[in-house]
Amino acid sequence: MIQRLLILLVISMLSASSAWAQDKVYKFAVDTYYPPFSYTDETSGELSGFDVDIAKAVCQKMKIECEVVAVPFDEIIPQVENSQLDVGCAGIAYTEERAKRVIYTNKYFRSSSLFLELPGTFDGITPETVKGKKVAVQASTNQEEYLRRTYGNTIEIFPVKGFDEIIAGVNDKTYDLGFIDGLPGYHYLKSDEGLNLDIVGDPVHLDDGSCMVLRKGQEALRDRINKAIEDLRSSGEYDAINIKYFEFNVY
Repeated sequence: MIQRLLILLVISMLSASSAWAQDKVYKFAVDTYYPPFSYTDETSGELSGFDVDIAKAVCQKMKIECEVVAVPFDEIIPQVENSQLDVGCAGIAYTEERAKRVIYTNKYFRSSSLFLELPGTFDGITPETVKGKKVAVQASTNQEEYLRRTYGNTIEIFPVKGFDEIIAGVNDKTYDLGFIDGLPGYHYLKSDEGLNLDIVGDPVHLDDGSCMVLRKGQEALRDRINKAIEDLRSSGEYDAINIKYFEFNVY
């Protein structure tokens, strides 16, 4: 009986290890256009950015084959839920509502949020200064939730599909303000195009960090991703990716 149990245990262990050695290609989704996190490189034509590099590095640490794809942010969680995607790697902050639908990894970076204006348009951000103004924000994000919770009865909120729509809309005065993730905002304001816009008010801290998401039942994969993130941090590989896109530590 003991020998039989040992044989069964060995078979069980081999089966568990072989589950990660399948020919499965894991799909990691980043946002469609969210520089410096995800964008198409003009020279190579390839999908690039901080999220792209992190996803590839995590897969390499886990020794699994991955495909990194670009998906509109508001479609990532639905596609994770219905198994079209395995992992959403697009800086998704924790909310109780999202946690009913997906499971979260530990954070892999942290950011704040910013209001953008045409220079000199606003004297700070208060319920009085923004009353009746049009504010663009990326749909289905913590930024949108914050605006509705804090200024919902004061401003006109315009949820848009992508970051580039916010920038263009503020530049051409379709919107009075844009409310965006601070790290892409910082990246944009450093560019030539960013000379047209300015930050107004103080940074807004909305959450404790940005994570990856997986469908429920994928806790084993989630735990392996968490371990991979830890290994990237301890090996210095995370820092090497960080410095490619930011002059400061985003963790």
